[in-house]
Amino acid sequence: MTSINQDHEEYAKATKRYLHAEYLKKYIKEPLKETLNPLLRDNGLLLLDPTNPLLLDPTHLVLPFIFTYIDLLGYLYKGKNSSSNAVEFMREYLGRIEPRYKEVGGLLYDALRHGFVHLATPKRIQLKNGIILDFSFAPVGKPQYHLSVTRREEIERGERLVICRLSVDLSRLYEDLLSAIDLYAQDICYNQELSEVFWKSFETRRKPEKAKEEVLLSKPYIQDSDFDFVREQISNL
Repeated sequence: MTSINQDHEEYAKATKRYLHAEYLKKYIKEPLKETLNPLLRDNGLLLLDPTNPLLLDPTHLVLPFIFTYIDLLGYLYKGKNSSSNAVEFMREYLGRIEPRYKEVGGLLYDALRHGFVHLATPKRIQLKNGIILDFSFAPVGKPQYHLSVTRREEIERGERLVICRLSVDLSRLYEDLLSAIDLYAQDICYNQELSEVFWKSFETRRKPEKAKEEVLLSKPYIQDSDFDFVREQISNL
């Protein structure tokens, strides 16, 4: 009887792990695909009609969106929202697709994610040897340039600089992220702890913050007027 009960428990756990993996695909991977797939054509990212006068550089829309999902996946993977966990997801799962993510994932995250979210452009980094590390985007249909480095000398404001550019192919990054999600789902199917962390994080990601008003007011960018506005709106309901 004990053996039968243990078998039932193991079956129930395995079923839950499978369902959690399916939730990851349905509620994380599929919305990502539904948003970006319509933008893909001929192995490139074409976001707007070239005749549109409001044409935007695709990197300004695509990269922040991709890194938003990497942030989310880091949270689901480790149970806490942090840049470190997002990078850990990149190194672990994108690194299985392309080992270079494992080596340079942290730098990509900081220069591209933080650069585009806060500055609308990749960060430029001065290395110890004086070389400027910049980032560029591979030409459409040239995935072989993904995560490769080129070097050239340029004159900027009268100064001769050695600039090395790490190239990123947007389509390749997107496809690698989809494959990484599949690998993560596969691990959830066979790892009980990973499955439990995922599910707890998935269920509580919309849980209201418990921070008190006075705690939030200690942040330099929040003012009394923020809460006064909300209270006034509530009182008018």
